[in-house]
Amino acid sequence: MLGLLMLTAAFTQAPASSCAVSDEPAFATTKEHPVQVGGGAMYLASRQRRYLDALRGPMGAPVQYKLTGSLRPERDGRTILDSYEITYAGLEKPITFYFDGYHFDDALKAPKGFTCAVPIGLSAPPVDALLAGESLRQLAIEQGAAKAIAPISLDADGSSAHGVLFDYFRVVALASRAAAATGTPIDARKAPLDLMRTRMVVVAYPLRCGDKDPVAPASIEIVAAQGTPPRRDGEFATGPALARLVPGVNVPPGAMAAVFTIERPRATDTIRIAYPDGGCGASTEALLTMAYTNAKPLNTPQPPLPAGHPADEHPVLRLQALVDLEGTAQAIVHIGGSPALLDAAIGAVRGWTAEPARLNGSPIVTPVTLQVRFGS
Repeated sequence: MLGLLMLTAAFTQAPASSCAVSDEPAFATTKEHPVQVGGGAMYLASRQRRYLDALRGPMGAPVQYKLTGSLRPERDGRTILDSYEITYAGLEKPITFYFDGYHFDDALKAPKGFTCAVPIGLSAPPVDALLAGESLRQLAIEQGAAKAIAPISLDADGSSAHGVLFDYFRVVALASRAAAATGTPIDARKAPLDLMRTRMVVVAYPLRCGDKDPVAPASIEIVAAQGTPPRRDGEFATGPALARLVPGVNVPPGAMAAVFTIERPRATDTIRIAYPDGGCGASTEALLTMAYTNAKPLNTPQPPLPAGHPADEHPVLRLQALVDLEGTAQAIVHIGGSPALLDAAIGAVRGWTAEPARLNGSPIVTPVTLQVRFGS
């Protein structure tokens, strides 16, 4: 009889959890304490499923879940919570879990009363591309209205011998500068639909051949070493049509422009400019490769804990930002960690400096995720 009781107990004992379990009843079950899986609009759904697939009921029963809706909490204008109906064998009635896909908790746990069959295994999410695109557009409108921004050389040595390109940031900045010059500045938070389309403009200059007259380009294309070449948007532009693409920019007579539906060339892309046969000796085309360098942090001191914060804690706050052409952090957004430390973290990051990423020697705006580690 004793052996039977021990065997029965073994089958009814709760299994060990492969992840930490929260001791807070409100965690996951209230809008004020959602599960923070992060990832932004592009990745939140897959990250929510990965979290839920790891969960089990208290006795190890698999969890079934169904998305039931989305709502926007009052704490900020960006976050949207997703709600899921959760069930498992033996549960009297479904439970509702809330998920925040716009912030990430480095110490994700199972809700109280649940276990994990496997580790949750969600690492910090990558850059939220949709947020980065919106932030880049707003920054381009603001900075473009305030100052002229030089184009990017098509030549890796920075000489611009074959022409220049305007990445999406510069295209928007040019439009903003032109609008400001006419007394009708663009509202950074209400950009015209035309500026919502991601695109870049490549301007090919006439080829110079010693004492001969310059030879105007005949075509521009992007050769992709990997993947599909980006689509050209519209016809080649010259004269007044080119001037409308890059307002306020002086280009040499005979220049030609093409618009492509990407933010900027990829590192493996080659820009090919074709010239008429015999126009400049045997050479009828120029193949221009792209030279990229990544952004590099220069001075990033970690801030002390604000007064009143427990000294035995060394928290981390996660932010997403843009490193602008000057190497400073702009468009800083909270994506993880205690909101109580947000002001201190943003204040610290605004003082950080970096060497901006560069394309053919010209600085480019790039999105980054940042970790602010507070010291005692």
